[in-house]
Amino acid sequence: MPTAGSPQRKFRLADDALWAEYGQACRDVNGSADRSDDIRKHVEAVVAEWKKRREQS
Repeated sequence: MPTAGSPQRKFRLADDALWAEYGQACRDVNGSADRSDDIRKHVEAVVAEWKKRREQS
């Protein structure tokens, strides 16, 4: 849930079955059904890797 004053980014996935399975996978792998937290962690990891590669160039 966004906090007051925070940007409200939207992520859309039209496949309801895939979204439900992703929720189950998050519960099984992460112990939590918080898909947004999982997506946020993925985005942070991708950006960190991108920055690391840029520094090495």
